[in-house]
Amino acid sequence: MSHTFTALDSLRESGITVASDGADYNKIGEFDPTDATTNPSLVLAAISTPEYSHLLDEAVRHAQSHLPTSSIDERIQLALDRLLVQVAVQILKIIPGRVSVSVDPRLGYNCEAIINKGHALITLFEEINIPRSRILIKIPATAPGIRAAHTLETEGIHTNMTLIFSLVQALACAQAGVAVISPFIGRVKDWWNARAVKDGELQGLDNQPLSEHPGIQLVHRIRAAFVAYGYSTQIMAAGFRKPDEIVELSKAGTKGGADLVTLPPDLLDGLRQMVGQRNPTSEFRMEVIKLGPEPLYFSCDGPTAAGQDAFERDSAAEMISLDKVPEGLAKFSADATILEEKVRAQIERVTTCSDIWIS
Repeated sequence: MSHTFTALDSLRESGITVASDGADYNKIGEFDPTDATTNPSLVLAAISTPEYSHLLDEAVRHAQSHLPTSSIDERIQLALDRLLVQVAVQILKIIPGRVSVSVDPRLGYNCEAIINKGHALITLFEEINIPRSRILIKIPATAPGIRAAHTLETEGIHTNMTLIFSLVQALACAQAGVAVISPFIGRVKDWWNARAVKDGELQGLDNQPLSEHPGIQLVHRIRAAFVAYGYSTQIMAAGFRKPDEIVELSKAGTKGGADLVTLPPDLLDGLRQMVGQRNPTSEFRMEVIKLGPEPLYFSCDGPTAAGQDAFERDSAAEMISLDKVPEGLAKFSADATILEEKVRAQIERVTTCSDIWIS
């Protein structure tokens, strides 16, 4: 029986690397991804099910055994880190490439804390002989986050900058030398759709052709800028809402679009159910995108006052990141707080039982 050429096959034929997005690692293997991404929200969703609840127990046991005399807060932080690492290790058994592991989103505006968390996560991986070449530390693309990523990259700890909504953010990250950026396709369209409605377009962008999708257009603009200015930072498109968006972006291949896409199992399955197009990039013609002199937000030696001023000025002009980054951090932070509360409750329960046994 011959294999039907699917849209997932077509995506791979375009040259774009497929990454899975999720902590539900038992569902990943069937899609044969190369890379993978996780975050605290996805880990929370996974451990809230019976299939993965044992991961929380194991993380708490690790923290209790390694920090028996430390404060509860210190044990909680170790357990949280260990939980993220446990999920990543299971994923790395399935994929040949890299896994992205998020710092706590509540640290998004604290450069020093982000650096410390990056060190803590890498240490846990290296203690179990996972090389740092297989790990990307995922960091919010705030100004402090970009500074932290620059420091980590100079130490050989590679980063994936998340919550990218603008060309300004993308260029600042590339200038800081980060390995990967992740523009959020769907949320970019959400922002432009809300503006259209506010401007009197009652249907918003509902009838807009996919070729004009603002999130896809942002990826094209980032690629054009990276080519024009000579940056090798990879683009990992994320946050798709439907398979058709992925198919549309894949028409540009890696020359005009993304190096990677990260997709949850439902979208991977959606692509697998669609008939694919052979030679998907054959008809793509990159629109000429006019770019002026390169704005400098970050020097190769680190941040500068002039670069910070330019970043703030141009972010205010683009507006989108000033709206969407805090919104995204708030959503991720709410889940991170719930995850921490679960870990705290488990540690307090174990500690209470231990105290009763000792007495």
